Amino acid sequence: MSTDDHAPASPASPRNDGIGQHLRRERLERGFTLEKLAEKTGLSRSYLSNVERDVNSPTINTLRTIVNALGTTLSQLFHAVDRERRVLTRPDQRVELTRAGVEGVTYTLLNPKHGGKLEMMMLEVVPGASSGDNPHTHSGEEVGLLLSGELEYWVDGVHYRLQPGDCVSFDSSVPHRYSNPGDVPAVCVWSETPPGF
Repeated sequence: MSTDDHAPASPASPRNDGIGQHLRRERLERGFTLEKLAEKTGLSRSYLSNVERDVNSPTINTLRTIVNALGTTLSQLFHAVDRERRVLTRPDQRVELTRAGVEGVTYTLLNPKHGGKLEMMMLEVVPGASSGDNPHTHSGEEVGLLLSGELEYWVDGVHYRLQPGDCVSFDSSVPHRYSNPGDVPAVCVWSETPPGF
């Protein structure tokens, strides 16, 4: 898989810093219903529900009112959000990329901005699309698992036809390319090191 000349297809959607889910977790851990939290804060149940679903972004003062009612602090809340952000990537935080000059191939980074040595992505190749006629090489190693559809892969001139559940792994310095000969998109989970994005 080549990671040259990639451009964003659609940026990650922010989740209002993911505060809502943490507030909901804190509430449930204390056994509070939304009604009880509304009573303790003076805020409406519907507003609190929207905050927990990251539909509404509360002001700092409103947020302070909520965390005080939950018996925690803003510092503890933001620390929990930051800790999760370094470990967990939720579906709407993924980043989609396409490769310049290649139609019908989309890379979705599953662990963007993690700063580690290993990169995970979802690769979708529409019927008839490919990485190009010429094999490519780059440093590192990669492993790919085909989840659905079918994919033809050439590694060092040897042709492999992948079915769902098949996995390929190889040194990326060996010439390789792929194409989708099927009638449905080929969807793979791919990992490579070092990260190419």
